[in-house]
Amino acid sequence: MELKTYQRQVIADLNRYLELLDETKDYIASFRLFWQEKGAPTLGIYQDVLPGVPNLCFKVPTGGGKTFLACNAVRPVFDALPFTKTKAVVWLVPSDAILTQTVKALKDPRHPYRQKIDVDFGGRVEVYTKQELLNGQNFNPTAVTEQLSIMVLSYDSFRGRGKEGLKAYQENSNLAAFAKALGAPENPIEKADETALFQVINQLNPLVVVDESHHARSELSIEMLANFNPCFVLDLTATPKKRSNIISYVDAVQLKAEHMVKLPVIVYNRDSQAEVLMDTIDLRDRLEEIAAAECQNGGKYIRPIALFQAQPKGKEDATTFEKLRAELVNAGIPAEHIAIRTADVNELKNVDLLSPDCPVRYIITVNALKEGWDCPFAYILASLANKTSQVDVEQILGRILRLPYTAEHRAKALNMSYVLTSSNDFNDTVQQIIRGLNSAGFSDRDYRLAEPVEPVKPTPVPEQLPTIEPEDFSGLDGKSIGAELQRRRESENSPESAPKADSMLAEAQQAGDAYNQAVQGADNDPFAAALPWEVRDKVNTFHIIPQYRESVDGLLIPQFFQVIPQSLFTDGDKVLLSKEMLADGFTLKGKAYDIDFAAADDEIVKVDVETGRSVPRAYQMEAADQRYFKEYFSSLPPESRVRQCKDMMIHQLDKLNMVDGSDLRAYVNLIVDGMDREQLAAMEKAPLGFAAKIRAKIETLLDQHYKETFFTWLDRGKIVCEPNYRLPAAIHPTSSTAIYGRSLYEAEEDMNTLEQALVKQLTAIPNVLWWHRNIARHGFAINGYFNHYPDIMIMTKSGKIILAETKGEHLKNDDSQERIELGAAWRNAAGNRYRYYMVFRDEENLPHGAVSMGQFLETVEAL
Repeated sequence: MELKTYQRQVIADLNRYLELLDETKDYIASFRLFWQEKGAPTLGIYQDVLPGVPNLCFKVPTGGGKTFLACNAVRPVFDALPFTKTKAVVWLVPSDAILTQTVKALKDPRHPYRQKIDVDFGGRVEVYTKQELLNGQNFNPTAVTEQLSIMVLSYDSFRGRGKEGLKAYQENSNLAAFAKALGAPENPIEKADETALFQVINQLNPLVVVDESHHARSELSIEMLANFNPCFVLDLTATPKKRSNIISYVDAVQLKAEHMVKLPVIVYNRDSQAEVLMDTIDLRDRLEEIAAAECQNGGKYIRPIALFQAQPKGKEDATTFEKLRAELVNAGIPAEHIAIRTADVNELKNVDLLSPDCPVRYIITVNALKEGWDCPFAYILASLANKTSQVDVEQILGRILRLPYTAEHRAKALNMSYVLTSSNDFNDTVQQIIRGLNSAGFSDRDYRLAEPVEPVKPTPVPEQLPTIEPEDFSGLDGKSIGAELQRRRESENSPESAPKADSMLAEAQQAGDAYNQAVQGADNDPFAAALPWEVRDKVNTFHIIPQYRESVDGLLIPQFFQVIPQSLFTDGDKVLLSKEMLADGFTLKGKAYDIDFAAADDEIVKVDVETGRSVPRAYQMEAADQRYFKEYFSSLPPESRVRQCKDMMIHQLDKLNMVDGSDLRAYVNLIVDGMDREQLAAMEKAPLGFAAKIRAKIETLLDQHYKETFFTWLDRGKIVCEPNYRLPAAIHPTSSTAIYGRSLYEAEEDMNTLEQALVKQLTAIPNVLWWHRNIARHGFAINGYFNHYPDIMIMTKSGKIILAETKGEHLKNDDSQERIELGAAWRNAAGNRYRYYMVFRDEENLPHGAVSMGQFLETVEAL
């Protein structure tokens, strides 16, 4: 099961945050820097709900694969934490239904969720229920140090002090070994025994994954999370609360593009319950005919299901549902096609709705399906409220949105979902539908009305919904409905009348086409690929000034490509170059391993916390699991300690994907085996500090290999420079300025004093058509053995494109020389229209190939 494009972006967002966290050791500053890079600094205000603990949120709509995303996030989080961190995960879910589903998926070695985690952790994974933890079943200090331990738990069993909740606080002889191994807790839980399950988990300092995290924002829930003593919290929800630190947003456009959801939702309003029921049966039958035809032509099996949402007289009065079932049977629906699912009646238990052998086509419910129920065959939601009753589809609308097999179906009707209601106040009904979409993580863009109605004016959500009138379906006559359905079927053969279901689907297709055009329009916006809809109004957006558009139209600035030669397996191609491609042929065999370990930092001591800095608690080596590791390490014989150090360092260095694993192990062995007694003793105290030194050496060797390979391939024609980069229609700088004339965009990214001085001079040169402040990481890169983003781009009236990198006096160093060499290589390969210059303010002690500002301005004027 591969990640979808938007899911890869979510994990990339997490990885970027973790990279910033590794650089800064400050979880609050990392969040701010992350959104600054995205051009949306207002989103970077961190809510420190759990001081000392990074707490991030993935905002992913219903049907977006939140659980699979979480499975893919576990490894990156632990890779970012100290190596000695015990790999324990608390996976919190809000209901027993979701608990059962999650446990079943994570325990099943054939399920994609478990397969992903097994791959990431070498199959050394154990999944526990609460009862298994209480029993100490395969749960002991030795096991948790050698594996990934996932504890799937419900909020309620730890959030309250009821009968179930108390078990987590009570003395537990099954867990006594943990109390002995971990010692006295640093963060004791009030009224919890030291052998209690809750206290043991607290000392393991777990990663906490909070599914449907919008349910876990009360004071009681925050207290529960704090008692778990997490090293990291990852929230998953379609509807984050205000105090959520959203690191990645996913919207309907992205899900629709990956065929994850049935959008838009097509809404029909009818005059009575009877019409809703008849049209639902008619529409469902027609959808099944379409699905069967597609299946016969090579498509996959789909059996469309309709959900009837009823409101009983009393608290889910069973007689109400039985009355509806009886009328459906009277209307000609076979009894085995109908199932009831309420809080008290569950006829879907152990039923595989996706099986071709399953007969269920209609499900009668109230709100019992609002969580923990997932069937992509559910296509229609029919509300059987009276016309005078408040429609209440908000809670279960999300249940019909998942697209079967996450694949686009040839029949357009199978790519949408349908809602039928009867209401005197249709505007209010639509507001209910919008709120239902919102609660599933979608927006008011994602529905369409089958028939035109007066424009819907948004109304505030009432604090308390009006009382819904009970339904007894006394106005439904199944036999009359059945007779009308039969009349409709007979009239289908008459050329004078189109089948009712076909006219409904024609309306739906028209509305769906309009929706798809809007989605495609969003896809054609270059900005759409970078940021979902709800983020766009949070970023600065500046367009190309109209008078310069013609000069930019058709302009493709050259970049480097690797030439893939033709062979038996490929027709030959050219691929945009990344430095990782240049690792080809790299080996550590025979490479120098002279490393000065004198300054290796001891990462098995407490991190010094600077005043005002937000260093994650997990980075401080006071945690019980790390103390336990140190005691365990000290008890080993000398040869075992050396072997353990090697394994720790290799694990830490294994993140260097460009280095062969066997090469890496041999290199570390060569280094360690050559150490004297003093160096070995120092390594045993600081294996991660030694690993950092080895990593720095390997990265230096890699950088040199990248450079040598780049120039060799360029000389041999394996790298070419071809037109590729198109200036975007709009830019999104974090901070901006518009005080200088002739800028390409309405405003440009803010500049330092040297850049401002250069631009000011450029505006006085008649030959300059426009200039642009290139945005690092987002703008044009000279993509060689590293990515170089020159500061200023200039177009002259003669059509020349000039790139200028400005440098202050204090930056005349090796880094400057590397950029000059790469810039010169690009200029020579790009062609006569293009120039590159490294520009310093004055002429003194210029690096070879650099120019002063005066020399540069004279050159620009001459061009």
